[in-house]
Amino acid sequence: MNHSKLQSQLAFLLLTAYRKQYSVLTELDLEFAFGKTRPDLCIFPKRTLDWLTDEIVVQDVPLTTLEILSPEQSMNSLLERIYKKHFPAGVKTVWLIIPALQIVSILLPNRTQLNFTEGTITDPETGIQLQLAEIFEG
Repeated sequence: MNHSKLQSQLAFLLLTAYRKQYSVLTELDLEFAFGKTRPDLCIFPKRTLDWLTDEIVVQDVPLTTLEILSPEQSMNSLLERIYKKHFPAGVKTVWLIIPALQIVSILLPNRTQLNFTEGTITDPETGIQLQLAEIFEG
């Protein structure tokens, strides 16, 4: 339940603040040169959708992906996917959300981490800002 709540909350907050600038998509199947992946959320520059033609698997690279650590998922497997699939494909930042600790870490391709336990989360690549308290509200 916590994973689902966070995914919904993040999508709501991002769309409320940034829907004119970015497209925010959930559970999108991506196929990169380094393998398939399905992040919890993806942030792309604003896109216009063609409602008559759908893409089952997307090969475009998002600016940012958001991954929420699930209770049954290991941190190592998630980090491996991020560093072996997302970053080599060209993703600029990955938000790693750890629900049990109420932490958001923004990971960068050079292995730099920005860890947030309170206040305003700021993505250095997109400029997206969210309040940590709003993400974990409720």
